[in-house]
Amino acid sequence: MTRTAKVLLIAGPIAAGAAAVAAGRRAKRRTPPRHRHVLTVYRPLAELEVTQLPGSLSEIADHVEIRLAAAPGGRGTEIAVRILDGSPITDGEVRRALRETRSLLEAGDVLLPSGPPTTVSTPLNRPLQTATAHGREGGLL
Repeated sequence: MTRTAKVLLIAGPIAAGAAAVAAGRRAKRRTPPRHRHVLTVYRPLAELEVTQLPGSLSEIADHVEIRLAAAPGGRGTEIAVRILDGSPITDGEVRRALRETRSLLEAGDVLLPSGPPTTVSTPLNRPLQTATAHGREGGLL
């Protein structure tokens, strides 16, 4: 093996590693894009007002932009929420608030799986407890 081949064999992985580290640092510096979260509630637009939305959506209303619009085909009302720049509210909090608001508007109550546990807390069931605690922050609206 020639001297150049040996140098490339050693320098290649080092350069690739440095490039990966630099890309990771750039990704951390970027602020995540603020998404618009939209869901449809089966209630007519005339019944809803932004200032009187129930539940936790009204609690975060100062930190988000809320828009109401008639859903296509007369199927209720679309509630669109966008987090304002510089707001301390996270996407997970907005998703949770939208789910709770929809539940209050359509069913009149918020059903939560946070009743008393049926088992003793152990290291083996810790993942299930974590998933239950944060389950309403992700997934489909």
